[in-house]
Amino acid sequence: MNTVSTPGTFAASEPEISVFEAVTPLVRNWRTLVRIPFVLGVVTAAVSLLIPSAYTAVTSFTTESTSPAGGGGLASLAGQLGGGFLSSAAGLVGAPTNADLFAEILTSRELLETTLNSKFREYESDHPDSLSTLLDLLDIAGDTPSERLGRGARYLEKHVSTDVSKKSGLVSLQVELRPAALSADVANRMVQLLNQFNLERRQLQSREQRRFAGERLQEAERELRDAEARQLSFLQSNRTYATSPILTFEVNRLERDVQVKQEAYLTLTREYEQARIAEVRDTPLLTIVDRAVPPYKKSSPHRALMVIGAVVIGELLAVWLTYFREFRQRAEGTNRADYLEFMHASRQAWSEFRSLARGKIGRKVN
Repeated sequence: MNTVSTPGTFAASEPEISVFEAVTPLVRNWRTLVRIPFVLGVVTAAVSLLIPSAYTAVTSFTTESTSPAGGGGLASLAGQLGGGFLSSAAGLVGAPTNADLFAEILTSRELLETTLNSKFREYESDHPDSLSTLLDLLDIAGDTPSERLGRGARYLEKHVSTDVSKKSGLVSLQVELRPAALSADVANRMVQLLNQFNLERRQLQSREQRRFAGERLQEAERELRDAEARQLSFLQSNRTYATSPILTFEVNRLERDVQVKQEAYLTLTREYEQARIAEVRDTPLLTIVDRAVPPYKKSSPHRALMVIGAVVIGELLAVWLTYFREFRQRAEGTNRADYLEFMHASRQAWSEFRSLARGKIGRKVN
């Protein structure tokens, strides 16, 4: 019985590749499998020795979760007095201090640029007591001062990272620079700038709250005086109001109005005084848990991992070259049509590429 093979199916006589046939090229070319990973590993090790060591300094701090100047009192008062007052006070009643916010501020462009313009000791110079800006110490180049500062901010951003503990609210700042003492100084300086920003932000918020509470306090005082004047006028005109249910109802309504105005006046008075105190308060809201100290162990480069990675990549490259060479030799020996067509297309593509490259180079020269 004849076996008919249809298109898309394998012929029954197609030989199978055994394990020995697959491993034989590797055994035959064992020198290549050893030489390429060894050379790549040695070259990578030599290059890694040329890369300067960097050190990561770590500092951590916590933040208070209460908003400054008693924002909760204004929020409570705003809820009692209605939507109009609530919308006016919305910009003053801030959310509780958020650790994620301060972590974002640490990597903001403004704080990074301020850090770059700050002066630090030149530990690697002949005069370690001299001071220079971080921009000069990092040797950032640029055609204009703004371009130089922008490049410096991008460089520093890549070497600064933050981490926030969701459980404890602890914020960690990591700065990777060299030498080790400079990385610690930069980390501590960034937290100092964050403290300064937080203090200025709180004082500005307290100033705006004092201004708003002062304006509202004057208005509340006028409303209280008007309510008291209406109550006094009514009592003077109706001395015997107790015998009339209607007049008694009116007296009670006027008295409630005076009480509400009086409570609002007293609350705003307390808020105004608290805002005045908070406006001049200079106590930071950040609590430093661990100051950054010069690390004794480098954080990069990871030379061992670099060498191991180079050896693995070299081994994969050697295996690929071995099988490619084996396939090419077999294809050339059997004159496979698909291989000959591939080589012809490759030569044609290379010829076209060279012609195109020569044409572009000729136009540039002319």
